[in-house]
Amino acid sequence: MTVAASRRRDRQVVRILGILGTLLEGSQPSIRQLASRYGTRRETIYRDMRALEEAGYPIVGDEQGRLSHPRLLAEARRYAPHLRLSDSEIAALLWASTLAKRSSPFRGALASAGAKLRAMGTSMQADLAAGIEATIGEGGFAAKDYEPHKETVLRLVEAIVRRKRCDLRYWSPANPASKRFEFEPYRLLTVSGALYCLGRVPPYENVTTLAVDRIQTLDMTDANFAVDPGFDVDRYQRESFGVIWENPMNVVIRFGADQAPYVRERVWHSTQRIRELRDGRVELSFRAGGAFEIARWVMGWGDAAEVIRPGRLRVRVAQIIEAAARVYGQSPIPTSR
Repeated sequence: MTVAASRRRDRQVVRILGILGTLLEGSQPSIRQLASRYGTRRETIYRDMRALEEAGYPIVGDEQGRLSHPRLLAEARRYAPHLRLSDSEIAALLWASTLAKRSSPFRGALASAGAKLRAMGTSMQADLAAGIEATIGEGGFAAKDYEPHKETVLRLVEAIVRRKRCDLRYWSPANPASKRFEFEPYRLLTVSGALYCLGRVPPYENVTTLAVDRIQTLDMTDANFAVDPGFDVDRYQRESFGVIWENPMNVVIRFGADQAPYVRERVWHSTQRIRELRDGRVELSFRAGGAFEIARWVMGWGDAAEVIRPGRLRVRVAQIIEAAARVYGQSPIPTSR
C-alpha cells in the first residue's frame, strides 16, 4: 500500500469511528453537516454509513424516514468503540499545544488537556511524549494574549459555521473612536502570531480583515448570509505577504553575501524563488501584495537588503530610509553614563 493510500485509509477509519461516536450519543446530524464537519463529500459519508451497517450497526432514517438524517437503533448504542491515540499522536498534540499556549485564547483549556494527554501514554515512549513540554522554551516578543478574547473567538467560530451575520463594535489605531457595524465572518486566519477574521461588511463587496483582539463586543444575529463564491482563502494567503490583501506584484530583493545563508534557510513566501549570484549574494523573488508589509520587512534587514523590483516599492523603501535619516540627523546622540 502506498503512503497516500495508507493516509486515505487512516482518515476513513477515523471518520467512520467519529461518525459512529456521534450516533452512539443519540445525535442526529444531517449528511450535509457530517460532510462539512469532516471536509468531504456527501457521497463519501453515505459510503461510511454503509460500512457501519455492514459492520453490524443498524442505521435508519429519522422519524419521517429521511435517510439524510441518519440515526442508530437504540439497541446499537450499547456498543461503543474507543478511539485511542498513539504515543506519536500524543506527542504531536503536546508539541502543538505547548507552542500555542503563549497567545492562545484557550490557554487554560490547553493546560488541562495537556495533563490528560500525558496520562494517555501507554508505552515506553510515553515518558518522552510527556517530557515535550519541558523541552520547549518560549521565545520572541510582541506576542498578543488572546485568553481575554476566548468568548469572541468562540462566537466567531459559531457564526462562521452557521453562516450568521454578526453585530459588533470595533476600534482601530487609526480611528480610536469605536464603530458599530454588521459583519459577515468568512474565515479566521493567523499571521505572525496574531489572529484575524476575514469577512465582508455589508453592503460593501470587498473582503475586510479585522484584528480579533480589537473587537470590543460581538453578537450573533439571526440573519443568514452566503459566502461570496469568488472568495478563495487559499488565493488570499497565496497573494498576500501578511494580513493586507492587494493586487499581487512581482517582487525581487537582493541580499548581501553575509545574509544570504539566512535567506536560503527559510520559506518567506509560498511563491518564492532564490537566484544565486556570482559574488555570493542572492536574489529572492516572489509574487504578493501588501506594499506596506513588504517594505517594513525589507527595512528589518537594514543595508543587507535592496529592493530591485518593482520600482514603486523601491521608491517607498527609499522614502522611509530618507525620513529615518532626517529623524536621526535632527536628534542629538545621547551620551552613555
